[in-house]
Amino acid sequence: MKAVLTLHDSRRYFLFLSHPAPWCDCLKRVRSEPVSDEGFDWFYASAADRSAQIRTPITDGAAAKPWVFRPKDIRAWWSELHYNRPGGVESGTQTAWGPQSKPIWFTETGCPAIDRGSNQPDAVFDPKSSESATPHFSRGWRDDAIQRAHLEATYLFWGTPANNPVSTIYNGRMVHLPECAASTWDARPYPFFPELTGVWADAPNWRLGHWLTGRLGAVSLAALVRHLCLRTGMPEARIDVSGLWGAVEGYAITALESPRASITTLSRHFGFDAVETEGVIRFLMRGRGSVATIAPDDLVAARDGDVLELTRGQETELPQALKWQVARADEDYDAAQVEARRITVDTARIASESFPMAVPPEEAERRCRRALMEAWVGRETAAFRLPPSHLALDPADVIGLEHDGRLVDLRLVSIADAQARGIEAVRQDRAVYDLPPGDARAVSLTRPIVFGAPEAVLMDLPQLSEDQAPHRPFVAAHAKPWPGEMAVLRSATTDGFQVLTTFGTRTRIGALVTDLHIGPV
Repeated sequence: MKAVLTLHDSRRYFLFLSHPAPWCDCLKRVRSEPVSDEGFDWFYASAADRSAQIRTPITDGAAAKPWVFRPKDIRAWWSELHYNRPGGVESGTQTAWGPQSKPIWFTETGCPAIDRGSNQPDAVFDPKSSESATPHFSRGWRDDAIQRAHLEATYLFWGTPANNPVSTIYNGRMVHLPECAASTWDARPYPFFPELTGVWADAPNWRLGHWLTGRLGAVSLAALVRHLCLRTGMPEARIDVSGLWGAVEGYAITALESPRASITTLSRHFGFDAVETEGVIRFLMRGRGSVATIAPDDLVAARDGDVLELTRGQETELPQALKWQVARADEDYDAAQVEARRITVDTARIASESFPMAVPPEEAERRCRRALMEAWVGRETAAFRLPPSHLALDPADVIGLEHDGRLVDLRLVSIADAQARGIEAVRQDRAVYDLPPGDARAVSLTRPIVFGAPEAVLMDLPQLSEDQAPHRPFVAAHAKPWPGEMAVLRSATTDGFQVLTTFGTRTRIGALVTDLHIGPV
């Protein structure tokens, strides 16, 4: 079967109607939805219902077999008897299908590398086609991470024995994963495909398409951080990377450094925090929603000082521009520079940083802009104290603080527990974490020159001048590309060849379409 089932129903990043979760929770939901939500519990009866998230439950009336209409209910379809329904009425005779009689193979599974690709995995973006489409609510941005999350969700879910039962008829599981095929692997060599658009007409479609070529070798940010933590000897049970999102095409540790230093570099680039809570080191992307609202009456007054201290940093202490250097996996890991800049500010400082990782330049530009805007928004800091009743708050949590008649989002940076909880926080703007990527950049590839065997012709022609030996033949050769010079070697046996002569002129070799006329050439 072709597994192109919807695994997600994502809307605007921080304005979901059904579940107010950021994209860092997307993988959790995608992993839980192969047998839930759209196509299993409910469906959208129209495009208008989809826009308004009016969900119609999937039912089957008196027959009470809703699995018949559930595209995702593979387990029920595989384990139940089948009956035709001519005219909508169930037949009393079962079909030839026997429950659990055959394994299921996914002949094609995956989703495009486009924003919200898992909303509609079979959507194909092709400007040259009348059937070109982007997934529901997609903004048309490139997103390699959602494609990887979709594949991880599919293979991890069906790879769990509890989700994939063993047949009582044959010796195997319901879904035979070794024969399932991910879409799409291309035999054309990367990065020449897709960069040589003059050679392949479909090359521009790779950027937002289903292709795994050039992407499958990337590692998820969560897996990389988990690996670095395990290198320190931390027990896996004490590491929680489920809140991380993103993909890394390559990461180089170029010097002797601790795993913590490597993780710190990743956190600056991707924008995440690490916090110890309940005996677990939890890694969380920034830009999450508020978990609590704090009113002025909730604050605890200190013996000395104000109840609430708000500080705003000077513009001259902040950078006007931020420059990052990364590597390009599609350009033999050559360096690429991205820049973010503010225009109307009273500062001329320029900050720069080099990251030993390979990421697409458009993604690096997005994260560079996020880091610059994060610095400017975060120049507003707050310090206050909360009572022990707010013990559930952890560093990296976001709260809404009521101040001067408005609600200000603050991300908690540190918490000091005593009789009251001393809080230090920085201002957060969620829009900073939902920026579009930069423009795609052309790749400058060095095309290798391969010299093939030349087309050589020996010709026994009349002696054209006195300085030519009458017994020697003429030789002509053609090759494309032309190496510049050809050598003629001779030997009386099959080895021991010696150079007879060389020549550097390429000859035109062809066939006459008509007879050659009599006369001088």
